[in-house]
Amino acid sequence: MARIMIRRSRIMNPLFSIWTQPSATIRYIVDHKSLKYPFIIISISALINSIMAFADLGLFNGFSLLTTLGLVLLSGLLSGLAGWGIIIVAYTWIGKLLGGTGTMRKMGLATGASAIPMIWTAPIGFIAISLYGQQLFTTPTGPLGTNMSVGFFFFQTWLMLAISIFGLIIECKAIGIVHNFSAWRGFGTLMLFTGFIIIISIIIFGALFSILLAF
Repeated sequence: MARIMIRRSRIMNPLFSIWTQPSATIRYIVDHKSLKYPFIIISISALINSIMAFADLGLFNGFSLLTTLGLVLLSGLLSGLAGWGIIIVAYTWIGKLLGGTGTMRKMGLATGASAIPMIWTAPIGFIAISLYGQQLFTTPTGPLGTNMSVGFFFFQTWLMLAISIFGLIIECKAIGIVHNFSAWRGFGTLMLFTGFIIIISIIIFGALFSILLAF
């Protein structure tokens, strides 16, 4: 029986199993994968997510579609990998303050699992580009603040929201598994980190606002 379980764990495909066995998939990645695996997953997810993340922001008015895509993908990749590095350190440190026993290596492996669902949203970005082209990244002119059609906008918004929530649940489970505590405490770790980021952001924006007022 033990041999059968080992064999099953070795052939687990995280791209599919994450939807039905998130906890088992996280443990599988931690036990059987190298850091190269989450690095690739995070990179692919960041590239895919960058398309809709930069849509309707109006940051690329006047650029060609090819140039815009290059800048969007590069920005998404760099920010995604940087964010991954930050949460590895933050979740490991905060989790230990809450009684966890995890390591940065295990945290890096486990948190990569939360990015897997986003990979499946790739068709949304491809469809958006094929439908709207460069207009997708220009300043919105529509009444809803988007260059996309109303139907497509709400469809992709709700789909991304649902997958993001699922990814958040996986992330809480990952933190808990690495630190050997519950997913709820993992959620607490995540919320403490979020609160810290909010406080730092308020301080920075407050300082910048004060500087602007001084002029």
